[in-house]
Amino acid sequence: MDWLTATKSFNLLVEHGSFSQAAAVAEISPSAMSKRIDWLEKQLGLSLFVRTTRQVNLTEAGFDFLSRSKDLVGQFEDMISETQQFANRPSGTLRVAANSVVGSAILMPCIEAFLVLYPEVTLHLDILPFGEFPDLDHDLVLCRKFDNFNSSAHRGTKLYNYRVGLYAAPHYLANNPAITQLADVSEHKMVMNNYYRKQGRLEMANGESCELNNFNFISDNVDALLYAATKGMGLFFASPLYLKRELEQGLLVPVLPHLQGQEMELWGFYPNKKYLPIKTRLLLDFLKAKLVST
Repeated sequence: MDWLTATKSFNLLVEHGSFSQAAAVAEISPSAMSKRIDWLEKQLGLSLFVRTTRQVNLTEAGFDFLSRSKDLVGQFEDMISETQQFANRPSGTLRVAANSVVGSAILMPCIEAFLVLYPEVTLHLDILPFGEFPDLDHDLVLCRKFDNFNSSAHRGTKLYNYRVGLYAAPHYLANNPAITQLADVSEHKMVMNNYYRKQGRLEMANGESCELNNFNFISDNVDALLYAATKGMGLFFASPLYLKRELEQGLLVPVLPHLQGQEMELWGFYPNKKYLPIKTRLLLDFLKAKLVST
């Protein structure tokens, strides 16, 4: 055990409030996380936490140590990032989070080419629930920009502007009432993710709106949503960027193509640190270049 590893574990435990959650982020077992904290407390000669069966709370000494531990870890990470800039040879693990649609349609097609360019980087991709704000557990989070997200702990850059449209399988349209205006959509079943279900309404760019309350399949799994849509289970709102294969193969076709949702922005968010790790910056630049050429 070493001081830096134990201190990073201490910070994770404070942030997440439980050994199991902190251990999951560190990719170790809860018992291993507990041993790290025990080692740190033994080296310091005092207790940093008050442990109960339900939660862990900082002692007075723990609060005092916390202010210093964050500075220590931050300075170490800045030192590593700054040094890597000179080498320009990124290495190590790059932790990325994105919802299943962004991960499948945007990130996955780029990963192989990126890792060929930078073979010493290991990319770890986690699934971010639809509509969830960026966290600090990842080096990079890809998600839409939310108007009510304003975190001083993050920085971000815009990657892509997009709009959602309405799509359906050709055989669904052939066997169901015609859709000639947005109001007709309410008579049809819809396939959607939990984000749109909670929103309950889709605002269109021309000011019209569509109630999203007549659905028969909800999932945050992109493969399940695409399967349901192509099998004719209902109408589907999505960006054409995510449906390239299905549109090219004729599995889905636009419905009311003159109507599109309001413009949205796909952003890359990362922790607000003095130095942006070179591997994060390179992946951001790589994605921007790929999206511009799309």
